[in-house]
Amino acid sequence: MRLLLAYKFLRSNQNSSSISIISKISVLGIILGISILITVISVMNGFEKELKSKVLGFTSHVTIYTNGDKNIDISFLDSLISQKKIIGYSPYLEQEGLLISRNSSTGVFFRAVYPNLEKRVGVSEDDILVGSYDDLYNIENGIIIGSGIAEKLNLSLGDDINLHTSLPGTNNSEHIQQNLKVIGIFDVGIYEYNNAYVYININLLSKIMGTISDNFVIDTVRVKLHNPLKSFEFTNFFNESQSLMYAQDWSLTHQSLFLAISNEKRVMFIILMLIVAVAAFNIVSSLFMLIKNKEREIAILMTIGASRIDIVLIFLYQGFFLGLVGIIFGVLLGIFLSNNIDLILKYIEYLFNINLMPAEIYHLSKIPSLINNSDILFIIIYTSLLTFLSAIYPAIKASSIKPTEIFRGNN
Repeated sequence: MRLLLAYKFLRSNQNSSSISIISKISVLGIILGISILITVISVMNGFEKELKSKVLGFTSHVTIYTNGDKNIDISFLDSLISQKKIIGYSPYLEQEGLLISRNSSTGVFFRAVYPNLEKRVGVSEDDILVGSYDDLYNIENGIIIGSGIAEKLNLSLGDDINLHTSLPGTNNSEHIQQNLKVIGIFDVGIYEYNNAYVYININLLSKIMGTISDNFVIDTVRVKLHNPLKSFEFTNFFNESQSLMYAQDWSLTHQSLFLAISNEKRVMFIILMLIVAVAAFNIVSSLFMLIKNKEREIAILMTIGASRIDIVLIFLYQGFFLGLVGIIFGVLLGIFLSNNIDLILKYIEYLFNINLMPAEIYHLSKIPSLINNSDILFIIIYTSLLTFLSAIYPAIKASSIKPTEIFRGNN
């Protein structure tokens, strides 16, 4: 009976047009707030997933270090591969350097690697846009550069460039200059890496400087795991079993990056929840106007025996009904927008002739979107609670109406 009365009050033809408009606006506000919240959070989830997959595809899942006094003995890592604890490993030496082409120059990080080991943990044939990764084995003075560096220096396959850098393990006054040939250009899908890193064969660096043991120390090893999410467990296992070296996992080496993404998502979530809250509290004004319009009907109900609890529940049901309509259509619209955000964005770009997601920066063929059921469930519970709270005060005011005053005022 209470539900039926709540519905009849809400749908009554005697309601003024202003009540109907305000009710519709409050519901529309909830729909838009929820749909935008779901869409934004889904896109941010998608970006976070894409970024993690790209970063973890290029960077080390785990990095092993020593004190730098001597080359590390890494033969035991082969046994970890056979035990399927790791996919592969790659010792490397990383230095800052300067690449100079015919027309320009740029600072880079060059990595001297063993090509056969590096291809299992970092840049591989799948990342090469032009050229061949295998040429890193065969061409003595070959270098593989990122696509951003190639564009910046106007380089293409087969071009000559000069690498200037200081000698590893020496002061900066001693440096080397080496003429190199571009044998490959890679794209790992991350703007910063494509514009910063180049690769050479570690045997080339060894030849330039003499024997490795006499001139520089390789004290860093990249390790790739089967499951990068278990890197923390592997790091603990490694550090407990080794005393002369230590390991760090990607969650520490990239902690600031993923912490920034998490904080940004949290802030956006809070801001958009406030928008939903404003829309939900619009229900208050619509219920107050409805109560004012239905004072006589409320007085009649109380005269024939309806209790104050009955009146409170009738208007709580009305507030909940308005919120429920907003939640249902808001969630459906949010899921639709999240699943079609790429098409919507392309249409906006076409309509206004702008490029909102430059591929040369974001390296994304489409806008990523990932809908988490837990996020939607939280939004539903949060909005339901807001609509319930917004209906409490008007419902209590409706139950405080005194029938004698209403009927006396109508005489």
